[in-house]
Amino acid sequence: MKYTSHSLTETQALAKTLAQIIQPGSLILLSGPLGSGKTAFTQAFGQTLGIQRAIKSPTYTIVKEYELDQVADRLIHIDAYRLEEGGADTVDFEQFLDPRTLCLVEWPEFIMDYLPKEYIKIQFELIDKQQRQIVISLSPQADQKHETIYQDLLRHIERID
Repeated sequence: MKYTSHSLTETQALAKTLAQIIQPGSLILLSGPLGSGKTAFTQAFGQTLGIQRAIKSPTYTIVKEYELDQVADRLIHIDAYRLEEGGADTVDFEQFLDPRTLCLVEWPEFIMDYLPKEYIKIQFELIDKQQRQIVISLSPQADQKHETIYQDLLRHIERID
């Protein structure tokens, strides 16, 4: 499914919509070039879930955890950018992926071998300074939970467009 975001506000609205329909144990992969909106998306997503503190991309720490009071026990934000050259085998990703967490992964292409095969992928493509082409897809091995979230998100987007 392709969606054109004309502004940061529209990208944030998409993140807020996803946060409202997300289920515990969900894995969301965020791909796209630097500056394409992955972290801004994560910030709006986390704020919608009630995270009050600043949400910054964990580029140097790789993983950042946020406690949640709703939907799930915690939000796990992974930025795998620094693992492009290797090192993913030194991070125990399984400890962050459990049925009581939500997990958003930036730059997932560098750690795909370490992630579950059930996920929703959101690909950000720069059109210009404000606009983004956002492609939302479901993994081929998606489970019922991710399928439900994906279908719900598509229904919400159709109402926005």
